[in-house]
Amino acid sequence: MAKLKPMDHGPQCRCSDPIANSEELRKHQQTFYKYTAMPLGEILQELGLVTPEQISLALSDQSVSHKRLGEILVEKGVVSRDDVLRGLCQRFGVPYVNLRQFDVDPKAVSVVPGHFARKHLVMPLLLDKDRLLVAVTDPSDTELINMLRFMTGKVLEFCIASSEDIAYAISSYYGGQEMQSALDDLAVFSSDEPFHLDADNEESLGTERPVVQLVQSVISDAMARRASDIHVRPRESVVELYFRVDGVMQHIRSFSKKLLAAVVSRIKIVGNMDISEHRLPQDGRSRIHYLDKTVDLRISIIPTIHGESVVIRLLDTQFALKSLEALGFDGRDAEELRHLLTRNNGIFLVTGPTGSGKSTTLYTALDHIRCSNVNIITVEDPVEYHVDGITQIQVNHDTGYSFARALRHILRHDPDVIMVGEIRDEETAKMAVESALTGHLVLSTLHTNDAATTVTRLIEIGVEPYLVNSSLIGVLAQRLVRCNCVHCMAEEQIDPAVRKVLGVAEDEVFFKGSGCDLCHDTGVSGRMAVYELLVMTAELRRLLAQRVPADSIGEQAVRDGMTPLTQSALKVARERKIPLSEVYRVRL
Repeated sequence: MAKLKPMDHGPQCRCSDPIANSEELRKHQQTFYKYTAMPLGEILQELGLVTPEQISLALSDQSVSHKRLGEILVEKGVVSRDDVLRGLCQRFGVPYVNLRQFDVDPKAVSVVPGHFARKHLVMPLLLDKDRLLVAVTDPSDTELINMLRFMTGKVLEFCIASSEDIAYAISSYYGGQEMQSALDDLAVFSSDEPFHLDADNEESLGTERPVVQLVQSVISDAMARRASDIHVRPRESVVELYFRVDGVMQHIRSFSKKLLAAVVSRIKIVGNMDISEHRLPQDGRSRIHYLDKTVDLRISIIPTIHGESVVIRLLDTQFALKSLEALGFDGRDAEELRHLLTRNNGIFLVTGPTGSGKSTTLYTALDHIRCSNVNIITVEDPVEYHVDGITQIQVNHDTGYSFARALRHILRHDPDVIMVGEIRDEETAKMAVESALTGHLVLSTLHTNDAATTVTRLIEIGVEPYLVNSSLIGVLAQRLVRCNCVHCMAEEQIDPAVRKVLGVAEDEVFFKGSGCDLCHDTGVSGRMAVYELLVMTAELRRLLAQRVPADSIGEQAVRDGMTPLTQSALKVARERKIPLSEVYRVRL
């Protein structure tokens, strides 16, 4: 396929700002809107967003892929999805709406069922007598328009919003409604009556339609908000629902304790767990499709004094291809890392606590390697990302198929690069080292705090120092830090004790997101990696042969050019990307 280059949009774009409230929208609706027969490509050219050559290349791609022109331009990085939506607004003569802070009419919400709104990504906004204004992503979808017209019996008017905004609005306005619907329709006993359930009754509780919709809506809302985890926490009288977004716990809503048994039963059914077991912890897995994404669910249920507590981890199985720089690695370290990945033998380790982005970094590395036409095999527990062109193996402890056993078989499968999900024990560590010594590049993770400790940890696990010395080529220790929302940055108030610990001058200014509608009042917009990269040098190998402590290895690594993790984070904070409080949180 022909390659398209992103265009420098410059100041010539004349798109208007999106409408943010109902009063503004009502005024807009009184203006006469005119449909234009001008194709989207010509409109985007007129707005100064694309060149004729880019449109021509996109049209030639369209004849092969049969995708919409806007989709192709977005996929190629020529324009943003926002630009396409604005172009569609101009073409169809409808307003463009920002739903993050829009005051939606509750009467309009009641006209369209929540399950339909979620499935088709539509959000009713205003209801005036028999006229219903609905936000959609594509006003040319006649099938959807006909279904809406038949369902509501209203005269329909449309505006355009992004799919992310619509999903967020659905989550905000339909969530409470579905909780109440499930509570109204669910057959539960009053608290003063005996309440006994056998397995059959529990299964019927978990499959009653309102409860099924409720659990589905909670999971889809979490995906719409880009949550990594869902927490269902029982308290004495209520149940609290939390989402973890960009590492921050957000309280979503509370619901009646009467719903807990039914919700947990439904989640157990989804995760293929034993619904009659309430005294022991259980783990389960499932997979769902939403917003063109396939997401794996890892479910953990633990009994507590107030009922069963649930945590669902959401793993997007489609690996988002990023460069090392996009993850947070600066030019020099990214180059050093690429040099390590071109080696044809040796072991490279990524370390850090759970949730520090180790898997994402490893898969970014694998994506870089696979371009060189090599045989890459991974063995993981579980397989977190599905990547085309890589052979991926799932460990199964129930059948005794462990990391070490899988590694033995992998070596007969003619691999060039092996990725081991985690080195947990002596057997796996020795097999990984032996694989590295026999002409394979081995990538893996280890749970240690810093790069220097990782070198000595391999010896503590049971690998001989001379084997570590011969096989280890580098260690990357990393943490994830929360980035400032660029729309609401303000000067950060810093405790003098924090400045003292980090060695920061009293007059040095740092910034922190104060919270706005665009970041859901968290002040956070995404996360990035801060790290320290230790590359094995001749001097480090000499020290390792002498069995020196980790501190000495760390000091020598710094002399050899390694930037310690705390200093790496401090550099990013000085660039205003993260607050100083994040540096203090992840310091070593």
